[in-house]
Amino acid sequence: MRCSVTLHRDGAAVVATCAEFPACEGRGTSGADAVARLRESMLFWIESCPCDVTAGPGLVLHVVRDDSGG
Repeated sequence: MRCSVTLHRDGAAVVATCAEFPACEGRGTSGADAVARLRESMLFWIESCPCDVTAGPGLVLHVVRDDSGG
């Protein structure tokens, strides 16, 4: 599963969001940290969903827009 990630700043934090998982987000001090936390949030959602528990290892996050300034 390939997902597009957008990064933006919210005060001192970098926020990572993904259109394919609108309820999930990751916040961190850097873009990499925010993407890692977004991945954790998405994997938690996927593992909680009875529809597909096999997507975790194949989950690829690709930053398509970085408005975080970093």
